[in-house]
Amino acid sequence: MFWAITFVTLPQMLGFFLSRGVNVPIPNGVAVSTHWLRAIEDGLVYFTNNVVIGRLVPTLAAYFVLRSILDSAEGNNPLKSILTAMFLLSVSTTGSLMSNFNSGNDLALADVLDSLWNYLAGRIMPIAAGLAIVGAIFNFATARPWLRLVACSMGFLTVSALWRLVVAMM
Repeated sequence: MFWAITFVTLPQMLGFFLSRGVNVPIPNGVAVSTHWLRAIEDGLVYFTNNVVIGRLVPTLAAYFVLRSILDSAEGNNPLKSILTAMFLLSVSTTGSLMSNFNSGNDLALADVLDSLWNYLAGRIMPIAAGLAIVGAIFNFATARPWLRLVACSMGFLTVSALWRLVVAMM
């Protein structure tokens, strides 16, 4: 994930180094300066968008959906394959989210990391807490261990508050 964020914010990082006196081939962090580098950049963007995200990721996701069916037929748990397929299908949306979080200034890498952390703590963790409570209720109804799910739910809900505490202490 860190390397994906690094590549999304590469022009801004090069602009940051340029403003600190390090000579890089990208002037002002706006565009690639030479035709050769632009051709490489265009080729990599085309390959990533059209081959990897457009063709390879959906095919791999379909493979993992089929694998989950075969895992169920064997009597194994299909959850790993289903979660892998769901992760693969969210790759393009995650890339768009990281691009939207890119502020375009010299410290864009830190801005994207900070925005992703805030998204995780503010949106994903409360949903995970709700799902843990639903799981705890289901486990309680079926006489299975449920207290650890309640503890996980409380932990998920305190992530944002603990982060604010850490930032305030700095």
